[in-house]
Amino acid sequence: MTKSDDNKGNFDWKDNTIEWKDIIKKEARGYEKGDDLGEVQDIGKEFVVTERGRVVKHKFYLPKHLVTGYDGHTLWFNITEEDAEDNFKKDRPPKEGEYSRYQSASSTEQLNDSATSSTTTSPANYSLNDRLPLIEKQNRFDNENKAETATNSIIQDWDSIVHKGVRSKEMQAIGSVTAVNPTSIIVTSDGAKDEYNIPKDEVESYNGSEVFLKPTMDRLSQYKVKVPR
Repeated sequence: MTKSDDNKGNFDWKDNTIEWKDIIKKEARGYEKGDDLGEVQDIGKEFVVTERGRVVKHKFYLPKHLVTGYDGHTLWFNITEEDAEDNFKKDRPPKEGEYSRYQSASSTEQLNDSATSSTTTSPANYSLNDRLPLIEKQNRFDNENKAETATNSIIQDWDSIVHKGVRSKEMQAIGSVTAVNPTSIIVTSDGAKDEYNIPKDEVESYNGSEVFLKPTMDRLSQYKVKVPR
């Protein structure tokens, strides 16, 4: 994969790999369907800790050896949402060696199996416990989401989107809907750091679980409101 200037300046790239510490607070998703696996919170010896949920938060301890790669924005796992819920949602970290059975699903094999990779340097000479592979940015799920929601672009019941997640045009998570007004929706970021008063005609679509907006993150700044501290 070509190392773009914006990513190269922010991370310690080496042989098309990256250190685990550099993906803290990044989004984690399932490679097959784009399932939301939460946000990376911590890194263990054999696992990645992610957290998902706005009101009730759940932790997932995802095996490092089920990682497909990192594309500069998202950490991709060879795990579905069902796998995460059934096997990796835990109240405490797994015991040492508990995830050793996943080592056979090597990241290098997954990378070679996927036709999306175009790395010029083989990542074979690194330990997945220390570094993870860099892969091409995955855009196919963005297109699928838009296709799925195109027929449901008009929201009939605006109250139904309260507490639903919101994404910008470039599919970046913004926060969740906290209120609906006659002509706009109020979107509050996680931690209530930022709040937006967004006109309803800036809503592109809704798929039953997330709201998709027309504006990019840059253009959304015009709808940001001052939050009392």
